[in-house]
Amino acid sequence: MHTPSQIRARGRHLHAALDQVIEQRGWSTPKRRAHQWRTLRSLVQHAHAHIPLYQKLFAEAGFTPAMLVDWDDLSKLPILTKPDLRTATRTDLIAKDNQSDIRWLASSGSTGIPASMARTEESLWHYMACNTALYYDWCHGKPLSNGLYLVDMSRDSIDFATADLLRTTVPDSRILSAQDPVAKLTRELLSISPEFISSYPSTLRAIALDLRAQNRVVSQTRLIHLTSEMLDAHTRHLLGQIFPNARLIETYTSTEGGLVAWQCVHGSRWHIAETNVLCEIVDEHGLPTTGLGHIVITDLTNTATPILRYRGLGDLARWEPEPCPCGSTARSIRHLEGRSAAMLYSHAGTLISPYVVINAIEDVPGLAQYQIVQKQPGMLEVRVVADADASRNRVEKGVQNALDAALAGAADLQITFVSRIAAPPGSHKVPLVISELPLAA
Repeated sequence: MHTPSQIRARGRHLHAALDQVIEQRGWSTPKRRAHQWRTLRSLVQHAHAHIPLYQKLFAEAGFTPAMLVDWDDLSKLPILTKPDLRTATRTDLIAKDNQSDIRWLASSGSTGIPASMARTEESLWHYMACNTALYYDWCHGKPLSNGLYLVDMSRDSIDFATADLLRTTVPDSRILSAQDPVAKLTRELLSISPEFISSYPSTLRAIALDLRAQNRVVSQTRLIHLTSEMLDAHTRHLLGQIFPNARLIETYTSTEGGLVAWQCVHGSRWHIAETNVLCEIVDEHGLPTTGLGHIVITDLTNTATPILRYRGLGDLARWEPEPCPCGSTARSIRHLEGRSAAMLYSHAGTLISPYVVINAIEDVPGLAQYQIVQKQPGMLEVRVVADADASRNRVEKGVQNALDAALAGAADLQITFVSRIAAPPGSHKVPLVISELPLAA
């Protein structure tokens, strides 16, 4: 618990961060672009002078800050990878004479490779302020007072850090651990009957399955915020059944980049948080592409462990070139089209997007939960949890027919019925698609 004076001090931090976020929202495109360039140059110079990890990467690439003259030079800056972070020591990741208040965090490891980094308290307040401003947008300026937050409470997670900051405005009783047993989370949710819920797709999916088994719906919930994971159409449909009056809103966040993008309320596109991050979509050679490519981010808010041209999020997307009906001038991406760690391989060795199998399987009747696992090219294990009242034969035939049609012979199937699909040890997330094949370079 925090003392009243601590809460007041935290309130001042939040208000200062909100003032900055609100001001930045009014910036023109040229002003945002100038901010990105100015901040990028400053971070690169800081990294070159003080951060051992970047001193090593820059030297190996033959890069110096003087080479960054204009935007065309961005590709000269070496790509930062998840293994770069994972293998670095703490002394590699932070300036020796760092004077900022920092927190050491670890990514959730959703790509299978967790990594550590340091964030300044200031960057965390900015992250919280951005999410608070979005929340007010979703509520049309009239926040819902009855809220519930189900978050990863691992002490080195960014959500644990922000949950601590969230206590400035939210009672402890409304912040629960996503790692708690599903039955407990379901009981708490039914007891509170929240108007607003913020959590992860896999956590709310598990709760929704529990509620469906009890023939319960939660009609009081009006808004659900989902983040950190891919929301598949099957889970979206399930949440719509259990929370029939709730609008679903997503944000794209990460430990390394903070708030990267948010879903536009007018459609499926995602607006880039351009005052927070510099976002690129690049091909396998690190060069810009207008097609499907790897998301690369530079965090503009954190100086503790600078994140410069980071490809470790593992997400694939493409730019949305058309103007948005909402009037925002921020650049947009179409929905995330997969994770490089979850890309599948055909018999011939060609890539299969995870969305091919997800979109095919989502409407199979009687399917409660599923997971696709690839251990060798051209072979997919489909782990299936059937509804209690469903015919296994019909579910198996439905899955087989749906995936046969989608894959057109590109891969063979092994369908396995299981009683439950659990999150990996140390994680609250249940991945829909897992590739156990070595990642491409």
